[in-house]
Amino acid sequence: MKKKLFWIAIGQFISACAYCQILNANNLVATGLGGLATVFNRLTGADVQLLLIIMALPIFVWAFFSYSKEQIFYAGFSYFMFTFYVGIVNRYLPQFLTDPIAAAISGGVVGGIAGGIIMKQRVANGPESIVALYLKEKKGLSIGSYYLIINTVVIFSSIIYGDMTMIVYSLICTFVQSVVTDKLIIGFEKYYNVNIMSDQYLEITQFIRNDLNRGATFIQGMDTSNVKKKMLIQAVVNQQELIAIKEFVKSFHDDSFICASISNNIIGRGFDVE
Repeated sequence: MKKKLFWIAIGQFISACAYCQILNANNLVATGLGGLATVFNRLTGADVQLLLIIMALPIFVWAFFSYSKEQIFYAGFSYFMFTFYVGIVNRYLPQFLTDPIAAAISGGVVGGIAGGIIMKQRVANGPESIVALYLKEKKGLSIGSYYLIINTVVIFSSIIYGDMTMIVYSLICTFVQSVVTDKLIIGFEKYYNVNIMSDQYLEITQFIRNDLNRGATFIQGMDTSNVKKKMLIQAVVNQQELIAIKEFVKSFHDDSFICASISNNIIGRGFDVE
């Protein structure tokens, strides 16, 4: 529990830095309640921290009677830390003022890092997450669709005080942020699920096991071109190992067949468990 709270606090500090010192400083709009707070702040001049509290309070009161206390605790702690840090970084840290495209990319990267850190703790990271879970359970709306809808509405609402150019840059920032978050959760290494149909299955399997130190599975198959039984070899390898396998199989100069597809979230012996 302490480890989760520590990383949530770190992630929300980074998120507050991206929100205040990059996005707001360069007139870009964040997503979720932070984005709505920005819109209302620029229209009314109301304090951002106060707006964040006012918008989140009804959701937490409703959620208190609908979800487990543990889930609400983590969501409340996460949101509290973000709201707290917003006041701190605004007061003590310098703003990163730059051109819109640099702000969109840097804001997306920093925000994505924060999102990845928090989401890897596998807890609800704020009131938006609680609403997303409710709509998924009760209405069948996927979490991805929910975030797409609400974030599009939030960003386009900024047209009240901004222009379309800044909206486009905000959308670019959101896209970059989602990519970076996914990379931190899934990992930067690419792995491939490789299927090999060949008469030289014993030699190929030996190469995979001895030279690449990877496991392989035999699946009995049949070549429909000559109705001949063949052994299908299946293995999971990284990009460099895939190149080595292709070169090794090519060396036979026969009709061996290779099909490879990208695989995510590989868990098990020889791979990073996450």
